[in-house]
Amino acid sequence: MSNTNPNYRATLVILNDIEKKGLYHFNPEYHDEQFFLNFIDFQKRFSNSLSEIIRRLDESEMNSEDVIFFTIYSMTSFINSHFKIFEKFLKIIINPQKLKGGFDENTTLNQMLKKICNKMQYNLKLKNAIHGMFLSDFSDAVSQNYYSISKDGYLTIFSKDNPEKKKIGLDELYDYSLQVRTIFNAMLNWADNSEVLEKNKFETIDGIVKNLINQVDSLDEKLTRISS
Repeated sequence: MSNTNPNYRATLVILNDIEKKGLYHFNPEYHDEQFFLNFIDFQKRFSNSLSEIIRRLDESEMNSEDVIFFTIYSMTSFINSHFKIFEKFLKIIINPQKLKGGFDENTTLNQMLKKICNKMQYNLKLKNAIHGMFLSDFSDAVSQNYYSISKDGYLTIFSKDNPEKKKIGLDELYDYSLQVRTIFNAMLNWADNSEVLEKNKFETIDGIVKNLINQVDSLDEKLTRISS
């Protein structure tokens, strides 16, 4: 994941801003190293498994409804799995006393983002950009099961508060997967490089993710066979 990627750079800007404005506080009760290690192992296994399945498909199977459904559902689940990681990471580094109402184990990622943006006094345009970067609408729809997968190869998301539906194809889902992987990589690299976190940085996790990130990227060429 290149540090020239706009999502990577934006994540670092936000985290650096959190640090500069005094919101940082290391919360050991949320620092579950095994949780992160298990997630990284999941990333590796997901990449290897889906890549191998797609590799074994012949051309006659590529347009199968079952294959399309499986791929869309798998990619959706993969993307969705990152949101808990992001939530956990923010709870590790944010001082709950600095946020209105604080937070606890039941506070969701989108609630955390809203509290942080309000505390940082970001304008509406920037708030919307951050929620967009973290795929807040997608996260809410999937977590609440407000989505469907159609036979024509689209994931459709909606909400009970907003009747407008959004159709997401496999190409866009793949872009979403790149987006969440980039954010996660930026978080780990920030933790590794931050002077404030020098005593508490995730050394083991950071070393492992750098070794596995290329394996996760092995999906790139494989998915184009279905999405093309």
